[in-house]
Amino acid sequence: MNMWAFCLNSLFREYGWLFFRRMALPHPVKTAKAFLASGAIDPSPGVIDVPAAGRGEGLEGGRSVVGVGFCLKPMDPPCPSGRANHDCMYLENLAGAEAPDAHLACRECTIREIGTEALRSGAAFYVMTSAKDILLDVFAPALDERRFSAGVFVLCRYSLRPFSVGLLASGMRGRLFTFESGDCRDYRTWLQADRGIKDEQTAIADGDRELLMGLLGGAAAGPTPGARFVREGNIFYAEEPAGTTESRCRGGAAR
Repeated sequence: MNMWAFCLNSLFREYGWLFFRRMALPHPVKTAKAFLASGAIDPSPGVIDVPAAGRGEGLEGGRSVVGVGFCLKPMDPPCPSGRANHDCMYLENLAGAEAPDAHLACRECTIREIGTEALRSGAAFYVMTSAKDILLDVFAPALDERRFSAGVFVLCRYSLRPFSVGLLASGMRGRLFTFESGDCRDYRTWLQADRGIKDEQTAIADGDRELLMGLLGGAAAGPTPGARFVREGNIFYAEEPAGTTESRCRGGAAR
């Protein structure tokens, strides 16, 4: 994609001026370097490390976040939590390895599968919706509070370079998995999805899905019985049950 065209299209939209105010204006050098570095990222593979020359696959427990696009939510039957939101009824009711009675739509849901494995790894979990929410929920806290230092994200190919700018400007490193089908391919469809209008369900290539689950499984220490997600704002944080000696919720990071 043409990053300059994307920037010009976004300049007078809410995400554009929020990014400028929250990140570019306070940190102009870091943001400029992020724009330049994003140009070196090859968007053709299904899995991309950011920084381009670095290793983005490593997770760091509670200072990591796993984010997936809301467009992965099932459509037939439809997700019981709704579509263009940060909600997941299954994960909100999940306690450790004990699965709640799964709604029919949840049984084959990729978000359920990835989120459950994220809990085992101790990482936070995030259903991504708009660019504005990603900025306020992930990038700004990573920059201002060092809440997140690493992440694994599943997103559309059109979003790859703009998303990489946010990662780099916030000081995060990550591994990005792109959708194989159903994703946005131009600014018009991206803008519609950013507003919550997305008629296609996206999908991850089988090989990339296996790699993603292996990555999360390799980082999993295995939560103690009763570990669960606690939702704060739009993000699910892994938390050990009361009485354990160490809580993984928010990884001890400043809030």
